[in-house]
Order: sequence, then C-alpha cells, then structure tokens
Amino acid sequence: MASNRRSVLARLLGFTLLWLALASPRPAPAQDAASPIPAAEVAARTAEVAALLANVDTLSAPGPEMQAIEQELPELSKRIQDRWERLPRRLASDPSAPALQGLAVVWQTMRTQLNEWSETLEQRGTNLQRELKRLSDLDETWARSFKEIQGAQLPPQLIAEINGMRDAITAARTRVNSRLAEVLVLEYRVSVEKRRADQALALIAQARSELFNRLGVRNALPLWSPELWAKARGQFVTGFRGAGLRWWNAVAGEWEDQAKRVALHIFGFLALLAVLLQARRQVARWNASDRRAGVNWMLARPASAALALAVFASPWIYPTHSFAVFATSRFLSIFPAIRLLLALVPAGLSRSLYAFGAVLALDAVRPLLFPARDLEQLLLLVNLLAGGLLVGWMWWTTRRAAPDGQARLADGGPPDRPLALILAVTFLVAFVAGMAGYLQLTRLLATAAVRSAYAWLAIRVVVWLLLLLVAYVLWARPLGALASVQQNRAYVEKRAGLALTWIGFVTWLFVPLTAATISGDAIAFARTVLNAGFGWGAIQVTLGDVLLFGATAWAAFILSSAVRAMLEGDVFPRVRLAEGVPLALANLAHYAILLVGFVVAVTFLGVDLTKVTILVGAFGVGVGFGLQTVVNNFASGLILLFERPIRVGDVVQVGEIQGEVRHIGIRASTVRTWRGADVFIPNAQLVTEKVTNWTYTDRRLRIDLRITAATTSDPGRVKELVCGIARSHPDVLREPPPAAYSIGFGDSGLTFDLRVWTNRFERSDAIRSELAEAVSTALTEAKIGHTTVGGTTPGG
Repeated sequence: MASNRRSVLARLLGFTLLWLALASPRPAPAQDAASPIPAAEVAARTAEVAALLANVDTLSAPGPEMQAIEQELPELSKRIQDRWERLPRRLASDPSAPALQGLAVVWQTMRTQLNEWSETLEQRGTNLQRELKRLSDLDETWARSFKEIQGAQLPPQLIAEINGMRDAITAARTRVNSRLAEVLVLEYRVSVEKRRADQALALIAQARSELFNRLGVRNALPLWSPELWAKARGQFVTGFRGAGLRWWNAVAGEWEDQAKRVALHIFGFLALLAVLLQARRQVARWNASDRRAGVNWMLARPASAALALAVFASPWIYPTHSFAVFATSRFLSIFPAIRLLLALVPAGLSRSLYAFGAVLALDAVRPLLFPARDLEQLLLLVNLLAGGLLVGWMWWTTRRAAPDGQARLADGGPPDRPLALILAVTFLVAFVAGMAGYLQLTRLLATAAVRSAYAWLAIRVVVWLLLLLVAYVLWARPLGALASVQQNRAYVEKRAGLALTWIGFVTWLFVPLTAATISGDAIAFARTVLNAGFGWGAIQVTLGDVLLFGATAWAAFILSSAVRAMLEGDVFPRVRLAEGVPLALANLAHYAILLVGFVVAVTFLGVDLTKVTILVGAFGVGVGFGLQTVVNNFASGLILLFERPIRVGDVVQVGEIQGEVRHIGIRASTVRTWRGADVFIPNAQLVTEKVTNWTYTDRRLRIDLRITAATTSDPGRVKELVCGIARSHPDVLREPPPAAYSIGFGDSGLTFDLRVWTNRFERSDAIRSELAEAVSTALTEAKIGHTTVGGTTPGG
C-alpha cells in the first residue's frame, strides 16, 4: 500500500510539473533591432527617414541658451581669471569679515551661473547622444537592407535611393558628432571655471575661519604708537591715489560690462521721479490731516526720494557688482536719504544728522584704501569716534527734548532712540578696540554699526514709500470712491504704517547679523526652533505650525472685517433688500469666512480633519450637555437673523424691559431702554418667550390720553376741542385722524379717550405730555370743568 501511494504521488507530481512547464510563457525570440527593410517598403521608408533627419537637425541645432553660453563664457572666464589673480593679494591684506563675505558673494554668484550652464550643457549633451544613437541604429538598418538586396535584380534608381539615404544619414551623424564635440568642449571649459570658483570659495572660507580665530588677537599697532602715525603719513598720497585708481577701474569696468543695466537703472530713476511728481500733484488735493506726515515730507522732496530709492536698488540691479560699485551706491544715497530723514529729528539737530551722513559717506569709500593698512586704520578710528559722538549727541538731545510732532513723525513701530543708543555704544566700543590695536574686532563691530545705520536710513525711506503707496491706493479711484474705504481710511493707514514699520524693523535685525557674517547661522537656528515639534500621540505640531495657525486665524478676522465693511458700506446701500436681511447676510459672511479660515489654519497644523471630525463627534455629546444653553442661544441668534421677528432698530418689550434693539449677536441681543440702560437679553429668550414688537410692520404708535370732564360738560364740544388740539400737534399723524370717544360717566364726571397716532416713537412720552398740557389749557380756557388729564403709551 505504501509503495502504491508513493507511485501515485510521484505520478501526480510529474503531471503537475509537466503542466506548469507547458503553461508557463516562453520567452519570445529576440527581434533584431536592425532588421533589413523589405524592397517593397524602401520608397515609403525613404520619405520617413528624410523627415526624421530634418527633425534631428532641428533638435540638434544650437538654441538660444547655447548661443548665450558661447557668447558669455569668454567674458565670465576673463572676469574669473582677473579676480583669481587679485584674490591672493586681497586675502593677504587682512580683509574684514564683511569684505570676505562680499568676496564670497561675488564668487558664489559666478559659481551659480556656472552651475546653471553646466546643467544646460549636460542636458544638451545627453540629447545629442540620444540622437546619435538613433542615427547609428538607422544607419545599421539601411546597411543591412543594402546588403540583402545586392543580389536581387532591383532598379538602379532604388539602389541609388538607398545609397543616397545612407549618405544623408552619415552626413547627419557627422553634424551631430560635431555639435556634440562643441558641447563637450564648452562643458570642459565650464568645469575648469567651476573648479577655480570652488578653490576661491575654499580659500575665502579658510580666511574667514582664521579671521574669527584671531578676533581676540592684537593684529595692528595701537593708536599711541609713533610708528603707526609715521606709516600713515607715508601712505597718505599713494593710498588715496591708489584708492581713486581702483575705484575708477572698477566703475569703468562695470559700466562696460553692464551698460544695459546702467541704462535700465537711469530709466528707473526717471520713472520713479515722474511717479512721485504725479503723486505729489494728486495728493495735494487730499486733506492733509488724513495723511501721514512722513509721506508728506517725502513728497515735498521727490528728487531726493527718487535718487535714494534708485540707489538703494543697486545690489539687485547689479548682482555681480564689485565693492567699488557698492561703495559708490552707498555714497550717492546717503545725503538724499539724510535730507528725507530730517523729519525725524528736531530742527536743531539737522547739522548733526548731516555730519553723521558725512561719516557714513567716508566709511563707504574707506575700504578702498585696504593696501594702505595704517592709513585705513586711522581713518576708521576717526570715523568711529565721530560717529559715536554724533549719534550719542543726537540721542541725548532728543531724549531731553519734549516729544512733539516735529521731533518724531514716524507713527507707531519700534522707537528710534534705543536704536540710536545701541549704535552709539557700538561705535565707541569699536573705537576703543581699534585704539588698542584689535583691528579685526574693530572692523567687525564698525561694519555692523555702519551698515545698521545705513540700513536704518534705507528701510525708513522704503517704509515711507510704501506708506505713500498705501495712501495713494486708498485715496485714488477705484478704492477711494468706496464708502467703506472712506469711513475706515484713517484706521487702515494707521495700521498699515504700524505693520510696515515693524516689518522694516525685523528686516533691519538681519543687517548686523549679515555684517557679522553669522546670518546663515542665525537663519539655521531659527529654522531649528520653528521646526521643533511637540504634541501627543499621532498629533505632532511645530512652533512654525502654531505661528502659521495664528497668522491664518488673524488674517481670517481681518478679511471678514473688510468684507463686512464693504458689504455694509458699498453693497447693501445699492441693493434693495428687506429690513434685517443685510445684517443677516453680513453676519453669515462673517461666520463663513471665520469658519473657512479656522479650517485652513487647522490644516496648517497638520491635523487630520477626519480625526478632528471624529473627536468633535465624540466630545459633542458631552459638550452639548455642558454648553446647551450657549448652543441654544447661538441657534436662536441664527433664527432671529433669518426669520427676522425682530430687527436692529425695532422697539420691543420683553417682560418689563422695553427699548430699542441695538445689536443682535451670537449669544445675546442688546436692547437700549428708554432710561438709557443697555440690557443684554439671551437670544433663546427672544425666540421662546413672548416678545412685543411695536415696530414690526411700521413705526406708527397710538397714544391714548384719558380725560375726565365735568358732568355738565357738552360731550360733543369736548371731543371736538380735544381732536382739534391733537390735529394741531406737529408729531401727530393726519392719517389715521385723531379720534375721541366717550367711554363712561360717573360721580367724578364724563370720561373720554383721545386716541392719536405718531411715527415718532422715540418722542411718545413727550408727545403725550405736550397733548395733556395743551388739552388741560384748552379746557380751562373754554371754561369746561375737568378733574384729570392722563393716559398710557401705547394703547390698545
């Protein structure tokens, strides 16, 4: 039995293996990539190959990018060679940290350009190699086809066609090979320049590291050294002559290399001047009390503003500028900026501010003296001492001066006096360090202080320009014609000025960090802090997410307020809607924007909205019991807004409370009573309890005045008399007309009710009092005895 079972199992296993072998797909025989073309298809394939060759020529032809590389690479190579030859001398002159950073920026800019060219050439070479492979396969196919049909009796024209096609393919391959060789040569030249740029950046990084290691080392002669003064005297003439020559060569070279950018820069200055002149004519028609004083001051000096702003833009217009160009830009922009910033100081400090501008201007050109190291050191110390004393004097004077509109015209934002104090202290500390011979530390502190002061000038002017732009947009059409903008213009200008000033201050904080060449480290640290995560379970958020959440929620509030103001000021007054509908739509838009903003803010936190929905559903029951009153009031508020049983401005009575509805909110509504109290009534009470709305259909109110006359009085005469008095009152409506009714008689006399209508609901008590006095006087004059004149409001 066991042997039979083994035999059966062996047979089953054999059949299974055989079935699997038959069922498994067999690999198809490999097709020859270069299969010969049948003779019958030669004519048709010839046309296809001709079109293919034309396409290959088009694709392999050099495009605009290749032409630009061929034209610009020699110029860039020359500039790199020139800077490479000067780099050892520059590094040997013991440059400051900002100077090293400037060198690194220039070399990194050229390195970035070379990287872009290298990527373009690499992609170009890959495409040409692919086209070359296609041509090789095509040539092999036609070669095999020619070999196959050599023994066949074919027309000579067909053989000539095949030979011609092979010749065309060979010529195309030759052209592509030639273009590929050109690309490879360019790629090699670019790689050579990249290696040189990498070497330069490595040398600069090494010099920067050595510089920071030597900050605490005395590397220059102290100020009291006679040798320092003797060397400086010997370097005076040659130093200034060399500085002027270096400046002229750099500026002239920049003019030749970037003539188009220079023309664009000049055109930008003229265009900005024209815009400011036009803005001055336009703004002159506006109310001066509604505009910012700084904007007025700048518009009164359009040439200075345009020149300062145009020069401030130099680093972006000339991205590969030399230090001489940067120094020239600073020199040209300082005095126009000073002229604009006279608005920030009292009139007595204008000369001090101009003197400080001269300090900044001298510091802008001082680094050009770097070969004359001792002369440059003395000028640096003079600059630091003068700058520290001038800024300290201005700080002390403005501190003692009483704050007035002329002493400071910058509304809101960070104060200027603490910044001035920090600058003064930095100037003087740098002077003390330089006086003792710690030149590298002095240069680092001096550069941070000078660039911070220069950046303060630039940022203040730019902020004023942006404020001018905001004011112009808010006053000019189309926004200036909107009622919502006219009502909130002053508030928007004030908030915009505050926001722009703080943005400028935050931007200014990066300047001393950049001057100290630690901005990259500061940015990396800030990123680390913002990316620091915290949370619980699957929910993890970062500080950056929280800040983004807050910014989004704040933006949603701002947007909802703007939309609501525009709806109430410009849309609803032009659209005929039922009373109360505008308020409902405005509140609905407000809540919708806040809801969308909250959802977007939650997504920035990285929270899965599906999980949030589940959690809300889970906690909803428990929260519902705890906050059912709040939820009930919210739902009732929506009912009041859309069903509109009461509207803002209606006169209502809820229990003993009577007054005018002033506001319908989310949780409660505000009713202003006749005694001047604001009563907050929960919305649920207005929906579920009895509410009397005296002005639901119209604002007419009936006033009842009860009169008791003597028993002997003529009822008809009494009614005619009191109705005539009511008709003569200016606040009593003619329709329906006043009416008097006899409602009873007794021992005290005849009782009448005078019923009048008025649409002056707010004067109902006064109207009743005036009618009572007039009726009493008239009855007395008519010798009609009466005992009482009174009434209720409203009646019936």
